[in-house]
Amino acid sequence: MNVAEVLQQVESLEPGMQKAYLDSIRSTISAATLAEVERLLSQNDEDGLVALLSLGAMALLAELVRSAYIGGARFEFAAIFIPAADRPIVGRKEFDVALQPAANWIQQQTQSLRSTASAEVREAIRAVMGSRRVIVGAKEIVRTDRQAALDLVGRVSSQTGQRVGGVVGLPGNMAQYVVNARSQLLSGDPVLLKQYLGRSKRDRRYDKIVQRAIDAAKPVAQADVEKIAGRYSERLLKYHAEVIAQTNAHESFSAGRERAWEQLVEQGIDRNRVEKEWRTRRDEKVRKSHAELNGQRVILGQAFSGGGALLKFPGDMSLGAGYDMTANCRCICIYQLKR
Repeated sequence: MNVAEVLQQVESLEPGMQKAYLDSIRSTISAATLAEVERLLSQNDEDGLVALLSLGAMALLAELVRSAYIGGARFEFAAIFIPAADRPIVGRKEFDVALQPAANWIQQQTQSLRSTASAEVREAIRAVMGSRRVIVGAKEIVRTDRQAALDLVGRVSSQTGQRVGGVVGLPGNMAQYVVNARSQLLSGDPVLLKQYLGRSKRDRRYDKIVQRAIDAAKPVAQADVEKIAGRYSERLLKYHAEVIAQTNAHESFSAGRERAWEQLVEQGIDRNRVEKEWRTRRDEKVRKSHAELNGQRVILGQAFSGGGALLKFPGDMSLGAGYDMTANCRCICIYQLKR
């Protein structure tokens, strides 16, 4: 087993998780009426908006996380060689998802998915609610409740008939990026308009429209603003969904692999005989903090230490490691049962 083989398994899980997350957003937006969103905005009812626009149980994504966890454990079990002397201790080499530690991990991960999604919806709502009257440069920009409602849930695409370009499903910081981009486009201030052109996730096909506004020192036309900001939001959402899928696939599959070894310890294998080593892809994409971890070895149950964080395995967030250490990670653990 090597890094590439494990990552191939992880990467095969990502498209399904990405689609599941995006489907949850579409389902939520489709079920909400624009009139109700507008009414709740007019009443400044943040809790009501959170309840209306909550992404719900995210049942399919939660089930895919569970499957990835079980898949990681079974993948690891298939690769483990048990010496003859240890076979009477281990007995039947089969992963048991019904054991309490496995069931607890799945439950905690599902709860974390839902609570994080709920918090992000609230942050996105606050970003839009706060954008209805703002001062940008020397200009006051006012958004009506109807415009703010559309900013939240998106506008109906003439091509698909679905709402697109809203901020529901984005984390708070990305929702604020969209709010700020819209304000820059509406400002008519060449300095602020140029700042929009510095946004990496913008759709460059609209840059000429923005450049003409810069040259004329005028705001971008309202219809163009909604098109440009909506497209920017869609690109951010696609990126966010990719990160969610990659992060959850990696963490779940890796947690399952770790759990496989923990089960062997519970069956009688000496924990001190199980060693794990951090491995990177050893290429130019490896972040510095992970390059420093490459080759580090610890005993099963112990954490790797690097970048100011503790991780039981690459992608692990259970000990407080943030996205800066886990997102887009391509590292793995290699486990070894020492004789």
